[in-house]
Amino acid sequence: MKREWQLIAVHGWGSDQHCWQTWQEPCKKRGWLLDCFERGYGENKEHIPQWNSNYKHALVVNSLGLHLTPNNILANAEAVVLLASFGKFIPEGSGGRALGIAIKGMAQKIKMDKLKELFIEFREKIAAPQPVDHLPAGVEDQKISEIGKMRLLKDLDLLAKCQGIPKSFPHNSAVLIVEAEEDQIVLEASKAEMRKDLNKAEIIKLDGIGHGLLMPALAEMVLDWLGKQ
Repeated sequence: MKREWQLIAVHGWGSDQHCWQTWQEPCKKRGWLLDCFERGYGENKEHIPQWNSNYKHALVVNSLGLHLTPNNILANAEAVVLLASFGKFIPEGSGGRALGIAIKGMAQKIKMDKLKELFIEFREKIAAPQPVDHLPAGVEDQKISEIGKMRLLKDLDLLAKCQGIPKSFPHNSAVLIVEAEEDQIVLEASKAEMRKDLNKAEIIKLDGIGHGLLMPALAEMVLDWLGKQ
């Protein structure tokens, strides 16, 4: 009997599990499980799903999500989908130095309780070139506790220090890289390095799309690919 897929979906920095809402129905109609990781920046409790042995294991990560995924979850994935993701976020050169400065500025705003200002600027860059109101709601309007602030700061530090594909990455798995051609968060140098490190991966480049991957057909496109694996 053919086993169906279980997806564990991991959001990126400053986001939460609600970013996967449009994936719920496409998974349900296929009879697949969708379990959403939750870091717990805002009002939702931290949650780390586990693999179900009755299903095939597909990991879907967005942006920093690859580095937020626990090693045991990553290592046991039979398919990995990387959405606007990266191994090393800050590349060498002037572009990388500018990113490093920007991350320090973001951390400073968290420490100064300027979260609203931070999220307004961050979400505009995520959505661009599309309007920011096209983005699904995240944690920007939620109450951010001191624990949430601590996690935001800790994960900014992780963002700055990640040096490449995690060692637990399952290189024998099926891999799909989805790149946003108009990405204002992930630099081209970081994309190129990931393509080089995962040179057997299939790659989809989305023209005119920014880091937020605001494309209605995204979930169906990815799930169609997964169904062929």
